[in-house]
Amino acid sequence: MITALLVSLVACVLAVEGMNGQFGFSRPLIAATIIGLVLGDVTTGVTVGVTLQLIFMGISGVGAAVPPNQLIGTIIATTFAIVSGEGPEIALTLAIPVAVAAQAVDIFGRTINTFFIHAADKAAAEGNYKKLELCHFGGLLVMICKTFIIVFLAVYFGIDAVQGLIAMIPAQVLRGLEVSGGILPAVGFGMLLTMLDIKHLIPFFFIGFALATFGGFSIVGVTMVAVSIALIYDHFQKKSENDTESKDDLDALMSE
Repeated sequence: MITALLVSLVACVLAVEGMNGQFGFSRPLIAATIIGLVLGDVTTGVTVGVTLQLIFMGISGVGAAVPPNQLIGTIIATTFAIVSGEGPEIALTLAIPVAVAAQAVDIFGRTINTFFIHAADKAAAEGNYKKLELCHFGGLLVMICKTFIIVFLAVYFGIDAVQGLIAMIPAQVLRGLEVSGGILPAVGFGMLLTMLDIKHLIPFFFIGFALATFGGFSIVGVTMVAVSIALIYDHFQKKSENDTESKDDLDALMSE
């Protein structure tokens, strides 16, 4: 019971950091190391974290896309690796299935949070900032409860219960969640296009989309191309501004 409570509380703190801070503490390497510190086996925590970091390195939530929950998968897998004494091997067999199962709960939690989103929009339009703040914390509470419940029940009831629960999920349900997960990125792209008011930046959006979708580029590859384009764009923009300033100075001098 104590172990389940401690691990669940740590999971909630890291989940909040992952949603708001993005300092990297919720990534597998750091999360597994923290669990190792809490449970008194840092070596196993770091070993599991390094391995899972490599597995989950390319997974990231972009826009409305809901990826497998690497944090919950890492925490539960690391906890079982330490508590059961079976080492990193058991973590590798559990991390991916648990992360995918937690992804389904993530989608459910985000669906509930749409209520708070619409309420927050209405509160902002009315200028009711107190209600807007409550909506923010309400949505955060949903995500915290989701994380706490999953991690606590998994750690409390043990490995067999988790594996049995995953096996009980019907293939049709998993397929439906897979389809839903595929639709959500399209919604996210639509929202990004709606917010992208600067028309001359739209081509860059489609360049990134084409590289990721048709070019088979990883997130790292797309990022490298994006940074390169941004540096080139910035260079020529500054050069254009300098040329314009020089021309204006020359015109002013000639007029005198």
